[in-house]
Amino acid sequence: MPATQSAPDLVSETVLPIGDDNHLVAVLSRSARIVARPAVIILNAGVLHRVGPHRLHVALGRRLAARGLPALRIDLAGIGDSPGRGDGGSFRASAVADTRAAMTAITAATGCDRFILFGLCSGADNGLATAAVDPRVVGLVMLDAPTYATRRAAARKLFDRVRTGQVAPLVRAVGRRLARQVAPAAADAAPELTQGREFPPLAEHAALLTELVARGVAILAVYSGVNGARYNHAEQLFEWVPALRGQIEIAYFPEANHVFTLRAAQAE
Repeated sequence: MPATQSAPDLVSETVLPIGDDNHLVAVLSRSARIVARPAVIILNAGVLHRVGPHRLHVALGRRLAARGLPALRIDLAGIGDSPGRGDGGSFRASAVADTRAAMTAITAATGCDRFILFGLCSGADNGLATAAVDPRVVGLVMLDAPTYATRRAAARKLFDRVRTGQVAPLVRAVGRRLARQVAPAAADAAPELTQGREFPPLAEHAALLTELVARGVAILAVYSGVNGARYNHAEQLFEWVPALRGQIEIAYFPEANHVFTLRAAQAE
C-alpha cells in the first residue's frame, strides 16, 4: 500500500504487515529525518483499536514521527483489524510475542533496533512484560500501570474528604479502617483485580521495575486521577519502592480520567 503524506510535518504513514504470516495490522509513521533514535511502539489500550482512546495514539504517533522517531501503532492479535491466534495461548504471552515481532519488522523497515514501548492500562502491562524478556526495549512509557494503596494514600484520601466536607462518607471510611486494623488483611501480598486487570503482587511489580532500571531502561510512569488510594500523590510510586526515587520519571495528572478524554488532558 502506498504511503500517505500528512503536511506540514512531512510524516509518511504506511501499513506494515507483521508476523510470519503477516497476520498483524499496524501503521508506521515516520519522517525522512530518522537520526539514530529508538522507534516507538504504541500498544493497544485494552481492547481498543490501534487509533487509541479518542485518537490519542494517532496524534502521538504522528507527533513523534515529526520529531524523527518512527512510531508504530499496532493491533495485537484479536484486537482491531488483527485476527486472533487461535492457539489457545494466554493473551499476555500472545501480546509479548506480537510486540517482539513488531520490533523485528520495524528494524527491517527502518534500521532502528532499539525501542520505546508506550501503553495505557493493559498496554502498560504488556509493555512491562515485553521489556522483561527483550533487551531491545530501552524505554517504557506507562499510563496507569499497576497501582497499590498505601497507608499514606488512605490518609490523604480521608483528609481530602474532610477538606471537601464529605462528613458522612468520612465516618464510614473511618469505621472500615478500624475494622481492617482489628482484622488485618494481606492486601499488598494478594493480587488485585481492578478495572478488569489482575495486578501482580506489589513485591513482584517492584522487583520488575528495579530490574529494568538496573538494566538501563528509561521509564516514564504517568498516572491519572482515577485511582483513588491506589494513586493519589505525584510520588506515590516511591512510597512503594523508595530505592527507585530519582531513577524513574513520574507525571501525575489528578484532573485527567483514565483514557485522557479531554483535549487539555491529552495536550498535557
